[in-house]
Amino acid sequence: MEQVETARLMNLGRDAFNRGEFYEAHEFWEEVWNEIDNPERRFVQGMIQIATGLHKLTRDRPDVCRTLLEKALTKLEGAPDTLFGFDLAQLQKDASEVLQKIALRQPAIAQTVRVWTPSK
Repeated sequence: MEQVETARLMNLGRDAFNRGEFYEAHEFWEEVWNEIDNPERRFVQGMIQIATGLHKLTRDRPDVCRTLLEKALTKLEGAPDTLFGFDLAQLQKDASEVLQKIALRQPAIAQTVRVWTPSK
C-alpha cells in the first residue's frame, strides 16, 4: 500500500473515530492493518481494538469493551508517542481512563476518547 493511501485511510478512520463512529473507524484502519508489517501492524491493531471496544461500549457491552481495551493497551505497550501522525500517547491515556471507569463500575462514555493529531 502506498504511503498516500495509508495516510488517507488512517485519516478517514480518525475522522470517523472522532465523530463516535467507532465501527467505521475500525474498518478504515483494518484496511491499513492488512497491508503493513510489525511493529506498526501491532500498534494499528491496538487502535482497532480500542475502536471496537468503544463500539461495544456504545452498545451497552462494557464487559466486551473492557476485554478489548485490555488487549489494545497491551498491544500499544512500547508504541511511539505518535504513529502516522496520531497521538498514540493520548489515545492510550484516554482508553486507560475508560477502562478504569469500567473496572470501578462507573459510567464510562466512549466519546471521551479521541484520536488527535499532535500540534506542530
